[in-house]
Amino acid sequence: MEPLYKPHGVEKRWQRTWEDEGLYRAGVNRSRDESYVICVPPPNVTGALHMGHALNGALQDVLIRWHRMRGFDTLWQPGYDHAGIATQNVVEKQLLAEGTSRKELGREAFVERVWAHLEATGRTIMGQFRSLGASMDYSRERFTMDDAYIESVMTFFVRLWERGWLYRANRIVNWCPFHETAISDLEVVHEELDDALTYARYRFADGPLADGVDGITIATVRPATILGDVAVAVHPDDERYREAIGRDVLVPFVGRRVPVIADERVDPAFGTGALKITPGHDPTDFEIGSTHGLPNLTVIGLDGRMNDAAGELAGLTQADADERILAWLKEHDALEKRESYRHSVGTCERCHTRIEPLISLQWWCAMEEPRQPALAALRERRVRYHPESQHSFAIRSFEEIPDWNISRQLWWGHQLPLWYCPDGHVTCAWPPPEACAECGSDDLERDPDVLDTWFSSALWPYATLGWPEQTDELDRYYPGDVNSTAREIIRLWENRMIWTGLELMGELPFTDVIIHSTILAPDGRRMSKSLGTGIDPLDVIAKHGADATRYGLLKMSSTQDVRFAEGAIEEGRKLANKLWNVSRLLLAERVESEAKPESLEERWIVARIDATRAEVEAAWLRFDFSPSVAALYRLTFD
Repeated sequence: MEPLYKPHGVEKRWQRTWEDEGLYRAGVNRSRDESYVICVPPPNVTGALHMGHALNGALQDVLIRWHRMRGFDTLWQPGYDHAGIATQNVVEKQLLAEGTSRKELGREAFVERVWAHLEATGRTIMGQFRSLGASMDYSRERFTMDDAYIESVMTFFVRLWERGWLYRANRIVNWCPFHETAISDLEVVHEELDDALTYARYRFADGPLADGVDGITIATVRPATILGDVAVAVHPDDERYREAIGRDVLVPFVGRRVPVIADERVDPAFGTGALKITPGHDPTDFEIGSTHGLPNLTVIGLDGRMNDAAGELAGLTQADADERILAWLKEHDALEKRESYRHSVGTCERCHTRIEPLISLQWWCAMEEPRQPALAALRERRVRYHPESQHSFAIRSFEEIPDWNISRQLWWGHQLPLWYCPDGHVTCAWPPPEACAECGSDDLERDPDVLDTWFSSALWPYATLGWPEQTDELDRYYPGDVNSTAREIIRLWENRMIWTGLELMGELPFTDVIIHSTILAPDGRRMSKSLGTGIDPLDVIAKHGADATRYGLLKMSSTQDVRFAEGAIEEGRKLANKLWNVSRLLLAERVESEAKPESLEERWIVARIDATRAEVEAAWLRFDFSPSVAALYRLTFD
């Protein structure tokens, strides 16, 4: 053996050998009847390994290997998510670079192009997990767009329809003007933006108040949305506006007469304390408008430009419309002032286009009834989040859960199993129906929308095992045991797996959820390629080896966000080298594996090993990984 441990050749050789021998496969070498199951959170099919994947993979691998060593029938289920908007965005960028677009290509050709892209560049991340030493059952790799998985998704949708939980309605959504689709909250990235706060005066429609005040001044960063105003709101306890409540004001530029209303959701400290209400373009305004029975007026279109309701400004960009309205305010002595204003603006995670809150006709899943069994399971601790603070958050998430917008205006994904006939009847069926379920017409057109990516991900623990078919694997490996992920998808993934598992399988998909820490850059900022703060775990593995990287990540793991510390990786490299040298010594001395300790020193060493094993296993039982690797280091070096 080499005197200095060189991990790369050793790790690659043994990873390949153990996988070729089938040692990672479910059911291999089990000595007890109990199973132990973890489903890897399915990464994007076009994604690359990042530090979050590496940390989560290390945590899960510890638990899987520990149970495998103890004779459990272990399944660590790998696979990919089709990642609707992320994958579509990659291909759309390619088309733009080629001087064309998906609309010019057409839907069928575009989907074929996506599949071709995936064949060429997709599904690489599992190979990167191998570089990390992850002992998944790679023979069972699944994809959310596999034919069998599509059956699962369509069956689930029809089940929800039959339960009466699906409906179509106009609601305000996060709208990406570039992709022209609604997106989830997780796909919205908030960026700090330097803007201007415009103070505009809305004059009273019937003349000044008794004290001579002739109007109300509001503050807005989006003058173009003034065209969609349907009210001005003030806080009911704000003495400045007590006499104005119930009066009407005139909306600048358009002269629309709108009421002054009182609502406790208005922040008296922001701007002037008076809020323009534009239900068509602001979530809070939409809620206030719904409470007060105000009309919804949309003046910005799906492409982000002013629409026909904007009158003479139709077709303009919002920036150009802002300038036109500002000019009008100046001309009519209605512009009090403008001041610099820095605020957080939502942008699309993929294309960085500014998100437009828009009222859009979407399909929704009512959540009041389906959430109840899952909420009870959390309250009764039949499923537990770790750490405890995240368990409380998971409960609050269910208590406050809104109805779920499940439709997306994309082309890549699971197309809704809904068909419309010329009479407007809706047929929900799978396999595709031959005729309208209501009138028998065979002239059917399928809904063009696809499902939210998280809709299919919610089925991951049992769809990967063959559901809706009653397979041997489903009987053997469902329910599972542990799920591990980041806190930002508790609402989007973890909680949804819980309620869908109870709804479709009658059992919880797992009993414990580990919410791991987020690893930040060494300076405390988030890791980001665009910020130049990203650290590629594959680079770390190339420098220090997989075992050292895994050790360091486990050492850094915490219930709080942590800064990346290369010193922890170095510590792991030293430990690996020390164990290598111990192995060299044992082999050189030809120590028998069955040799029993005889001297006091040998018995002391064995006692230390037993005590450390107990300490390590106790830490793993409570999903506390940093103390476990620290104990191993102390055993080796102290």
